[in-house]
Amino acid sequence: MPKLDADATGMIGNVDLSNVMRGRSFPIARLDAMLAGGLPWVPANITLSPCNSLPAKSPFGPVGETRLMAVDAPPIVFPAQEGLPTLQFHLAEITHHDGTPWPVCPRSALRAALTALKEEFGLDMKAGFEHELYIEGLEGAPSPAFSLEGTRRVSDIAARVNGILAPAGAALEQCVAEFGHYQFEIAGAVTDALSAADNAVLALAAIRDQARRAGLHATFAPKPDPQQPGSGVHVHFSLWEAGAPVTAAGDALTPRAASFAAGIFAALPSVLACSISNANSYARLAPSSWVGVFPCIGTRNREAAIRICPRAQGAGGVNAQASMEYRLADATANPYLMLAALIHAGMDGMRAALPSPPDVTVDPATLSDTERRDLGLDALPSSPAQTLSRADALERWFGQTFTAAFRAVRENDIEDAARLGEDYTRVMTRAI
Repeated sequence: MPKLDADATGMIGNVDLSNVMRGRSFPIARLDAMLAGGLPWVPANITLSPCNSLPAKSPFGPVGETRLMAVDAPPIVFPAQEGLPTLQFHLAEITHHDGTPWPVCPRSALRAALTALKEEFGLDMKAGFEHELYIEGLEGAPSPAFSLEGTRRVSDIAARVNGILAPAGAALEQCVAEFGHYQFEIAGAVTDALSAADNAVLALAAIRDQARRAGLHATFAPKPDPQQPGSGVHVHFSLWEAGAPVTAAGDALTPRAASFAAGIFAALPSVLACSISNANSYARLAPSSWVGVFPCIGTRNREAAIRICPRAQGAGGVNAQASMEYRLADATANPYLMLAALIHAGMDGMRAALPSPPDVTVDPATLSDTERRDLGLDALPSSPAQTLSRADALERWFGQTFTAAFRAVRENDIEDAARLGEDYTRVMTRAI
């Protein structure tokens, strides 16, 4: 653990059901006590919205208490800034007082899903996250996408971010200029699924912190500007058995991986509820915009909801580096919950031995209505309310208490958007 300044402080926390980092601070002199016993937490806090409103239908009120317990992972240290001391941050899970998992803790939900995948199917998952974001406050004309000029404009921030993340094993693999004006994309390393979600949470926190240090604002909101491209999250994941890759061979998904993908489409509204979680999310969903709004797989096709990335073939035709890229996601979604939903849906598909979805190798928007109908490419839900009304697998996957809290949060998002009107996007852009 790094040596801290005498005036350093500490914090323990994690992201809530709206992917906002929340937690408690503590004097660094109490670090050992915090690591041993955690800190008290309020159950209702998991249901706070980005607008800091509480759902009227929340199952949690003023009564009750949980614990924030530090996970067995290295902390990250935010360096001192002008007027701010060094801060050491520890990721947490939310538990009951006896240490057992609290049923609405998203990180615990992902651990449980990974355990089920291993016990029932003998499979592990590796994952990696790509996030798009805008950085507000940069001077000068916007740079061309993917250009050296654009990437250099934030190279100082990227270097400082990696200086924070690298000691915790969470360094970024990429930070590059994207299509939008002052839009960028970051990519984390592929690793085990739980660490990948941890690393994504820490990366977003570090980027926001270092942008503030530079007098800028980083926003991962899905559609901060209606005239500019939206910002999404691309989740690369692959299946492994006894340390060997089993996602693809011969540039095609294996039967188990194909059934896994089919399960995602069979339960798509429930997955979408966990991956595009907000009213602002739906502002970026449009055909022929590289978002992936059609429920199909597509080999190297960025207009498919799941892009197959076979990479190069190795011995025996196995595509050892192959992954599936789930594209219908953004940063309003909790990354732990997003992966857990993908796993549960995928396991449902493998249990039923569902056949492979169609592999569409063109932009589905260029097909006729009849051609799309023949391929089973149904339209996505068009609003958060429509998605939530069709998300019927949540309780089976996550339990009654979780589902009651989650539905209350999503319904509260809808109410916040209606109440704030045009101001809602501005609030989201500051919070996400």
